[in-house]
Amino acid sequence: MNIIRVFPQRTRYTPDDDMVFIGDPPGLFIPEHDEIRISCTFTWDKVECERLKYQWEAHTDKRVLLGGPAYNSPCDTFTPGLYVKHGVVFTSRGCNNCCSWCCVPEREGKITELPECEGNIIQDNNFLQTSREHKDRVFDMLKRQFQICFKGGLQVNLIDDHFISAVQGLRIKELWLACDTDAMVTTFMSSAKKLTKAGFTREHIHCYALIGKTLDMDADEARLQSIYKAGAMPFAQLYQPINSEIKAEYNPTWKKFHRMWSRPASIRMHVEKGTSMWDYNT
Repeated sequence: MNIIRVFPQRTRYTPDDDMVFIGDPPGLFIPEHDEIRISCTFTWDKVECERLKYQWEAHTDKRVLLGGPAYNSPCDTFTPGLYVKHGVVFTSRGCNNCCSWCCVPEREGKITELPECEGNIIQDNNFLQTSREHKDRVFDMLKRQFQICFKGGLQVNLIDDHFISAVQGLRIKELWLACDTDAMVTTFMSSAKKLTKAGFTREHIHCYALIGKTLDMDADEARLQSIYKAGAMPFAQLYQPINSEIKAEYNPTWKKFHRMWSRPASIRMHVEKGTSMWDYNT
């Protein structure tokens, strides 16, 4: 089936084959197709994606569908290269946690294992909640890969000896952990210590860190500092309310804070040299 996929903007994960388009139709020429799908990831893009559906319907006599995570479309399967570029794979869907800031359980339900497919970037929402047998099948696949990244956010209290032993035998580029609350810091530091002892460095260990949810910048900075000092590179992510139709706006102080704590060079300068690239209050 020839499917044109349309996205409101390009990201580094967007597929790049000839059946992928960003935004409006490209003039008169459209490849032969059986169906057009408008893919919407974020709820604040829904208005634009609905406009794009109207525009594409004017250029085809085939069916034009609108869906994606923002519309809670079913996602109990995964087709490599369809909505994310080749190399990025989901080996599971869902998550068994119920974090107040996360929409995954609502959209995808409890953890469900998928058939493994070839790829070097594991994007699962919670890979470590899958069974040991599933993990071992994925690790066997990854032995054939290079520049391996676990990008979905590894749950720190599930990083055990089995996982560490397995990834030591792989060509790891990045291991992305998550530390989104102050209550997670102690467990995060213990897991980071295990990974460091296993030979991984800050070049390998990265950490998503939610900021702005409580609007307590001092607490967020203390957590980010702890992540760095534990041997990981933090990556701050500004909180966005679940299912909001409008992207949350933050004042310039928060934007500066976020920018500094999402760029490795500025983080190193800020933490290691004791200097601040940004005066948060100006």
